[in-house]
Amino acid sequence: MIGGTRRVLAVAGNTFLEAVRQKVFAVLLLFGLVMVGGANYFTEFSYQEQFKFLKDLGYASIGLTGLLIGLLGAAQLIPGEIERRTILTALCRPLRRWEFIWGKYLGLLFLLFVMVGVMSAAVWGVLHWKEGQLIASEGGDPAVADLIRAEARDPRMLQAVLLVGVKLAVVAALAVFFSTIATSTTFVVAMTLMVYLIGHLQSVAREQWLESGEATRWLVKSFLVLVSLLIPDFNLYNLIDEIVAGNAVHWKATLEVTGYSVVYIFILLGAATLAFEGRDI
Repeated sequence: MIGGTRRVLAVAGNTFLEAVRQKVFAVLLLFGLVMVGGANYFTEFSYQEQFKFLKDLGYASIGLTGLLIGLLGAAQLIPGEIERRTILTALCRPLRRWEFIWGKYLGLLFLLFVMVGVMSAAVWGVLHWKEGQLIASEGGDPAVADLIRAEARDPRMLQAVLLVGVKLAVVAALAVFFSTIATSTTFVVAMTLMVYLIGHLQSVAREQWLESGEATRWLVKSFLVLVSLLIPDFNLYNLIDEIVAGNAVHWKATLEVTGYSVVYIFILLGAATLAFEGRDI
């Protein structure tokens, strides 16, 4: 067990280092940081609206950059290794296939968490800078300054960061699964994006069917249940929008979504392991 853990961590560390060395990830991270920093120059509203705009754009930048990094990183995990024939060298060692898959995923996950951490720090830095700027413009009024600090230092932002992170972790697990059955990076990216879009639309479609009465048919019911089981409901992560809007979101709801995400990640990685075990390389 200890040996297996060490091999998984070794693969994870190697995957992380390989990803960091690739210029495309540095470019994507720089793009995200520029978006976060540039948000300061598009705010000419009340201080509440300015902070909402900064938070909204900041977390949207983190989500978009993380999505691109997760897709590109996972798309090259297996197809790239097979194309370069380096996977044969790796699997000739005392390395099991499930260890290879889990190690690759953990390396990608660590890369995503580093990216989320760096960009979240950038968002908080921008908010802190804006806080000082707005307090100075208000003449140091203590009452207004307290309101501005409350907006800039909202502890609910930690919930938003956690939700962004687990959402990206689910997307990365999806991409890893498709990489185990794909022969090209294009297929991995296309299939992951398709499931990502369906995951955002499935709850809307389900509500429409329920309102129209179509869900009374057993075939439609079966189809809805199958889609709900196979495809993650990405609308659950809309709690991020509620937090950015300033609405109260209990930690219980955040932790429930986190638990839901963890279950899906284990299911997807289990399916990826089974698919890779039976694949002829």
